[in-house]
Amino acid sequence: MTTSQTDRVAAARLAWAALKLTRAGRHPVGVDRLAATVGVTPIEARRLVELIGFTLHRDLVSTGPAPRGAHHRIEPAEGTLGAGPDGTVDMFLLAIATGERVHATAICPVTGTRIRIELVSNAILLADPPSAVVAAVDLGFGLDGADAMACAGQPFFASASAAASWLVAHPGGRIYRVAAYLTQAHRLVAALETRPKYVL
Repeated sequence: MTTSQTDRVAAARLAWAALKLTRAGRHPVGVDRLAATVGVTPIEARRLVELIGFTLHRDLVSTGPAPRGAHHRIEPAEGTLGAGPDGTVDMFLLAIATGERVHATAICPVTGTRIRIELVSNAILLADPPSAVVAAVDLGFGLDGADAMACAGQPFFASASAAASWLVAHPGGRIYRVAAYLTQAHRLVAALETRPKYVL
């Protein structure tokens, strides 16, 4: 099944809203509230939830496993407030969504250097080594590639020179210093939070 560009954009907006409203998967959110936040009808929100693969149990949406009941708290998946096992950059979006301190450790796939990153929504608290970079698909500032941002698993490298082979293998990709990537993430979030002028 192919997904239209309109669906991808709407799904990216809904996924972002769900990440924020569920506090990174800790609490389910009502489908009506999620729909109102994104600017779609509840019926459309349900369709997009299914498209994304989130859980819809009764009228509650969760980004994790199905809740046992409406009054149970959803526990975050292991590592929710950190990067994935390969040090992916979802941590930038988590910090912005939750307002909490987020950390990641990764190993540079080229040099073997241990990389540690800690940030809050508006600042990098630690980048060790200071030369660490994020290798990322260049999305511009629209939503055309928002799913790439969330799914590509962009790695950290110890330095821009260590990331050179990644650039060759990913035409159109870019290398960002850690602080510059936080700015980039904020620009993507601004695009995700722009309410559509119409109901999808």
